[in-house]
Amino acid sequence: MHNGIRTILAMAGVSALAACATAAGETMAPVTPTSRYALEARPTVEEIALAQRADGLSPAQRAALGDIALRAQGRPIVIRAPAGGDPVAMRSAYNAKAHLEAMGVGGVRLASYDAPDGAAPILVGFASFEAVVPKCGRWSNLTSTRDNAGFENFGCATTANMAAQISDPEDIVSPQPLDPTDAERRTTVLGKYRKGEVTAAAREPDAGGTVSRVVP
Repeated sequence: MHNGIRTILAMAGVSALAACATAAGETMAPVTPTSRYALEARPTVEEIALAQRADGLSPAQRAALGDIALRAQGRPIVIRAPAGGDPVAMRSAYNAKAHLEAMGVGGVRLASYDAPDGAAPILVGFASFEAVVPKCGRWSNLTSTRDNAGFENFGCATTANMAAQISDPEDIVSPQPLDPTDAERRTTVLGKYRKGEVTAAAREPDAGGTVSRVVP
């Protein structure tokens, strides 16, 4: 009789645990470091402000335009002037556009924006992405394993380091395509492999790593 009661209680306990684990008929997916700390990138706008100049661009403005053209890496650049059609503002915007086009930058577009007055700066920028760096350091009790899940800080540092090192965060959103394979080189390597020959390219004499002279 006692054995039967113990069996019934044990089965009831198992059923209760199963009900807690699958409340409302849902199953919980395992939380792994890669799912908790996945690489993310959010859209942003990189922009510089140029003071209006009736006499043309200053050397500092030309350098700033060259820098933003380099950072844009082929992305469309938009030049925004204060709305209202002020002659100096329009001339400054066109001067910036002409300078970028003279540098070989294509697809430069002019636009306007609502400004407090007509003397507001000319805004030059492009749409981009910035990597989302997670905040690590949540070091709680490592012995708390009652939920049978991975520790919440595991994987955070790896993802944070990758986000900080990626040169173009847009690659997180849409990775760049791979270059086409070299069919001729592949055929050469396979041919050497079948013959038992060394498949690596011949090493140049100047490719050694020995330091022969230290410049004082």
